[in-house]
Amino acid sequence: MKIKLIVVVLFVFAAGCKKNVEPRPLLNGTATFQLERIDNISFTNDNSLLISGVSGDNYTLIKTDINLNVAWTKNGYDWGKLIRASGGWGSAFYSIKIVKVFQRADGSYVCFGSISEGGDVVFSSALVIVLDKNGKQINKYRFDDLAVSNVLKTGDGYILFGNQLVKLDNNFNKLWTKNIFSNANSVVSIANIIEGGFVVTGSYNFDQVYLAKLDANGNQVFTQTYKHNDYPFEEAGFDITQLPDGGFLMVGRAGDGSSYPPIINCQIIRTDAKGDTSWTKRFGYSADSWLDRFVSENQNEFVVQGSIGFATDSLQKRVLLKINSGGEILKSKTLDNLLLLVYSPLTGYVKAEPGAPHGIKLSVIYREDDLFN
Repeated sequence: MKIKLIVVVLFVFAAGCKKNVEPRPLLNGTATFQLERIDNISFTNDNSLLISGVSGDNYTLIKTDINLNVAWTKNGYDWGKLIRASGGWGSAFYSIKIVKVFQRADGSYVCFGSISEGGDVVFSSALVIVLDKNGKQINKYRFDDLAVSNVLKTGDGYILFGNQLVKLDNNFNKLWTKNIFSNANSVVSIANIIEGGFVVTGSYNFDQVYLAKLDANGNQVFTQTYKHNDYPFEEAGFDITQLPDGGFLMVGRAGDGSSYPPIINCQIIRTDAKGDTSWTKRFGYSADSWLDRFVSENQNEFVVQGSIGFATDSLQKRVLLKINSGGEILKSKTLDNLLLLVYSPLTGYVKAEPGAPHGIKLSVIYREDDLFN
């Protein structure tokens, strides 16, 4: 009897331990939110979401719980009242887009927005909004003549990336500004690097891929340009990441100007730490296509989002690829209605697509393989 009892106890203990270590999604299911446009999905400290977008004429923030239920909605901000152009060319308008959100240890949020407003002349400004954990505005800071498309967090502040490179300290004081554009280059994307600086990519002379390495103060360390033949056309890097060996992986597009009309294909470029080309891979689809951004990274494998057809094309599609650092395409899938796809290692992927009959539907995809099923 003693032996049998010990066996039973051990079995129950083992079964309980096995149950506790089984992975499970921290977010569950799907939900539809009454938004006309979705700009940003951020993961919060409690493994939920903060969603930003447009509802009617108001910019709206929605905080969910762990099951995608609405915890609170805020849309009465003084900076969030939109003005839609109604009188044709030159009529007054005001719009804002939240491009990045960081949650601090005390639960408060730091939201970075890009304002576009004017009439005959369009002005851009950056807005930093500090909210408490319940979405109540604590403070805001505005920086004129600055368009922002991305923000990076550093140990001592923030890097605002757009038509300029601006460093803010943790109290949102401006420390320095760098002009990273010229008549020759257009910079599209930025990433942190292990050396403590940054790397940017974009287009040089609108027909070659551009790469620049910057130190922690925004000073240029080196630049490189890339073209795949003697007739480059609209080649560009749209996103960049650093590899474990210190080299870089860029995704974007490559146009062939030797044909008419020119053909635009997807392009991947891998370089060493000095920016010298290790290899280049190009491939295309039934229409003009390119790769937009890295969605997730796992050691030497990456999920990349791309586009097939231009936004003016009613048949535009999105494509998801899983690639490795050698340029091999491991998996792919084409989607009709993908609006946004974000990733958290704790939560998995959250996909935004049009909801029926109205609004935007969010779905949680825990396993990477399910992205491609």
